[in-house]
Amino acid sequence: MNEADFNQVTVGKIAQSAMINRQTFYYHYQDKYDLTEKMIAEFAADYDQVFYQKMIQGQSKKTDLTSRIAVLFPQVNSFWADNRERIAALFSIQFNHHSLQNELKKRFETYLLGSLQREPLPLEKRIYPAIIITVIEYIVDTGKIPTQAELTETFAKLANVFE
Repeated sequence: MNEADFNQVTVGKIAQSAMINRQTFYYHYQDKYDLTEKMIAEFAADYDQVFYQKMIQGQSKKTDLTSRIAVLFPQVNSFWADNRERIAALFSIQFNHHSLQNELKKRFETYLLGSLQREPLPLEKRIYPAIIITVIEYIVDTGKIPTQAELTETFAKLANVFE
């Protein structure tokens, strides 16, 4: 999938790469968009499993969001790193406002609502997912997982800009 622009990819090329015939492809999927939607949903479900598994551990201690992030951080970031190629491929596909980024943003907004012990500010609802997407893009682009200390330092420097 990373080999060509999504608009240039055909079902024939997909079937050839998967070493199946077109009929087998159409048995499972309506078209390349259906395949993409299912791939995005599968990836998001995989992430949900990692997230909820770690979030349950953090919630059992009745901690605040900052403490929960410390519990989530190592496992979630290694999930992004372990799935770099898959994420890069899915990030490159966007159609009809459907993309992995948009799917993840929706999930992150939902997670924020469930994690804060208050109603998030409207701007906060947008910034939280944007930060996470940016960290994911950084991991995918560089192959490096930022440490919690690096993120804390970065956010402190950003906060200083707005003082």
